[in-house]
Amino acid sequence: MPRSKLLSKLLVALLAGAALWYMWMITSAKLEWGGDSPDQQQLGAVKDTRLRAMTQYCTGVTVTPQGTWLVARLEREAQALEPSAGVVNLDAVVYGKPAENEEPEALGTFSHLFSRAETETSFISRLDDQGQFQLVAHVSGAACLVASPDGTNMFLLTGLRRPETANTHEPDQTVVFRSDDQGQHWTWLTQGWFPEVDSLAWSLVPYFHGANEVWAVGKPDGVEDDGAEAQPTAVSTGVFYSADRGAHSSPVMAPESLLVPAEYAHGKRPDITEWGTSEGEHGEVHTDVLQLDTQTAFIWVSQRFWGSHPDGVSDNVAVNVTTRARLQAKAGQWQVVDVQRDDNLFVSKLIQNDAGKVMGLIDQGNHGQTVVAELDTAALTWTPMGDLPSVFSPLASQTQVRGSNFWMGQNTLLINTTSEHHPPRWLYWWSDANISANGVFYSKDWGRSWQRLAIGGYLGVLGFEPVQDRVFRANGNWYDSNDGRVYSYGLR
Repeated sequence: MPRSKLLSKLLVALLAGAALWYMWMITSAKLEWGGDSPDQQQLGAVKDTRLRAMTQYCTGVTVTPQGTWLVARLEREAQALEPSAGVVNLDAVVYGKPAENEEPEALGTFSHLFSRAETETSFISRLDDQGQFQLVAHVSGAACLVASPDGTNMFLLTGLRRPETANTHEPDQTVVFRSDDQGQHWTWLTQGWFPEVDSLAWSLVPYFHGANEVWAVGKPDGVEDDGAEAQPTAVSTGVFYSADRGAHSSPVMAPESLLVPAEYAHGKRPDITEWGTSEGEHGEVHTDVLQLDTQTAFIWVSQRFWGSHPDGVSDNVAVNVTTRARLQAKAGQWQVVDVQRDDNLFVSKLIQNDAGKVMGLIDQGNHGQTVVAELDTAALTWTPMGDLPSVFSPLASQTQVRGSNFWMGQNTLLINTTSEHHPPRWLYWWSDANISANGVFYSKDWGRSWQRLAIGGYLGVLGFEPVQDRVFRANGNWYDSNDGRVYSYGLR
């Protein structure tokens, strides 16, 4: 065979192989083929797959030293699942015995055409000794389950509105329930639970430290310096602290606002003439709190301001700034004793394990690119460990964390990402196409490298148990599979 023909065939074979490899990478990422299944075990099972229905927030498995819980949410009335007489109707705890549903006589046989739309219902189940999740309560709307560290107190943060007959002196927060007997009885906390932080209870993201201490984070107060009035001597950081599991809470105050105005960012990039205004005067704001011991804690308030690139063509650029406040406990109150400001830093997530190791998701650039980093709690410096994992790797892609789906165990990290890949223009010459896909990954070396898990990238993670480094999953959502079992992978 002439050498020229041989080279031509080799070139064609290489091009065909490259094309097949490229199509395999795209297809396997999009269809979520592959992934590890380390140490798979069955956690339990539900009698009805609807009792494991996942949504984008407030649903999934919660493991405590006292028991294992499962929260599901459906666009159904509670009666659609025919709960037994022993199941607590939490709506009735607040509103009293619900009225019987009656069909309007005037509508006759066409009444079903005018019936009200189905509402969402949250279903709370607990794992029994036989490995079955037993339904213990249900409530209208969304509900997030939060456990005290020892599992003796269970808090259910709901979106249920208070009745109009409620005491006007009570806080205007949606209903929070507490159970002290593993779900047999539930008490409505009429005074709320960190009501100053958020009136929508299920939006709270509490952070426990030790047995009884708990923090809740809202948005810091800003101060307008118009020169007409004297500036306040104490400004809320947006962070509240409780020493008794939220029964009583108090705000952490600072001598000045922890927020910087937009002018601060504008001064850092005077070459940018067009700034985004959708996030308001203080830009995108995210706050984290971390307690190191009984006397020391820190607040990080990160802000991001977006502007149009000066050349008018390139992608938008960001100016990041993080204000760090050191807190010291004095006479039972936390006080701000020092404030430092870090330019070019945005902290979007901060997590800590029982050993005291602190990891975070940070951005130290100007394009909103997040990386995994470790915090030195003594020097308060960040060490980047690696980029976010992508299902398209090694192909180029833009990757973000799905929501706040980043967890930390004793020895591993778990993350749920969404990635977007732009095919080359020679392949899609007629348009600027993009392909998106999700994935779940774990790391045994704190983010330096990642392995993909055989878990659906969208609503596939049912929860994470950090003490044993186990992630929970099921075979698809309730409408994808008739398998009522809930499984776990061991990541160690």
